[in-house]
Amino acid sequence: MAGNSSGVITIPLDLVVDILEKLPTKSLARFRCVSYQWESIINNYIVIDSIVTRRSNQPPRDPHFFIEKLLNQPQRGLPFRSSPRPSSILSYTYLYHQVTDEEQLYHEEIIGKYEVYLEDFQYVRGLIGFSCYSDNVQFRIYNPTTRQSLSLPVTRLPGSLFYLFGYDTFKNQYKVLCLTPRRQEQSCKLFILGDVSNEWWDIQCGVGGHFPLEQAVCINGTIYYKARKIDWTHVLVSFDVRHEVFNHVQTPENLWLSGDHGDSTLVNYQGKLGCVCPKNFSLNTVDVDMWVMQDAEKQEWSKVTFLDMLHGLPSLNIRFAGVTNPGGEIVLVHKDYLSELAINVYYYDPKTSGLRRAEIQTTTSLYRVRPSENVTIRAVTDHVENIMRL
Repeated sequence: MAGNSSGVITIPLDLVVDILEKLPTKSLARFRCVSYQWESIINNYIVIDSIVTRRSNQPPRDPHFFIEKLLNQPQRGLPFRSSPRPSSILSYTYLYHQVTDEEQLYHEEIIGKYEVYLEDFQYVRGLIGFSCYSDNVQFRIYNPTTRQSLSLPVTRLPGSLFYLFGYDTFKNQYKVLCLTPRRQEQSCKLFILGDVSNEWWDIQCGVGGHFPLEQAVCINGTIYYKARKIDWTHVLVSFDVRHEVFNHVQTPENLWLSGDHGDSTLVNYQGKLGCVCPKNFSLNTVDVDMWVMQDAEKQEWSKVTFLDMLHGLPSLNIRFAGVTNPGGEIVLVHKDYLSELAINVYYYDPKTSGLRRAEIQTTTSLYRVRPSENVTIRAVTDHVENIMRL
């Protein structure tokens, strides 16, 4: 630290950076507005393409969880019109480490008791994308770091819609796809986040009519999703976010995308596409296969089997939620959390073949589940802090 004749204290740049690195991300987002010099320091030394970088010696983050509570579900025996209109509450919770290494619970409500169904949930590089089904179908993007949200324009496409959310690593652009399933001539529109036109653009699908299934994952600039063709066969489809091109992905014959053997789950497995497949849910087995696409260009796959992964778990009510990064643990959650279930999640470590259980910490009063309600848990296993302005 040095001074000058005017009495102003000058702090060396490396010390300023060291101090700023220890601040919460939300503080960094505010401090960028102090001056051009502060914005330059934060952008050049702490932020890369809106992502706040942290030192590798910081404790690894536990998965972040998005919790959807569906209220007023139509009850059995009652006509749909005589039941209250369904509504949802969406919130965000995680444990974070203070500078003192103490764990603190963070909990935030994103949507509060809104008459809407939430679907097409996707997390991409710090941003949440999901569809809101109400009077109109609309795709919404939310940044949990800055607490900003953005509703995209209505597409005006007919029929049911399916949205995909991805990131172009080359141009640093987020893009949203909107598909119309179950049509011979499949319509597809593209929205580029931050584009001055603020419009949906028509693009060619090129892989024939298909019905996208709910789950999708974006890895290294490519969106992967499962789909059902018109002849009811299941396929794996990819979308190159940069070049805006669809392709079919070749899969091994004994990789079951869907069917009697149980639904597979697409995951980001240490930067590669992974497909977690139960050996055979109909036989209630406890072994699980993991297929990994080792070479995306050549579409070469490898397989490993985890023995007894589901031992002691209600396998018919278990869903694979992702793989932690960099830990490599496979996260399992219940498909639905009803009134008799605690909000528990499970972590399977492939290195030790060990399974551990943890209870998600939330605001207890908010998640007291009644018989007409249920809770859906979605895990974010590769969370990053994004201070991009929506």
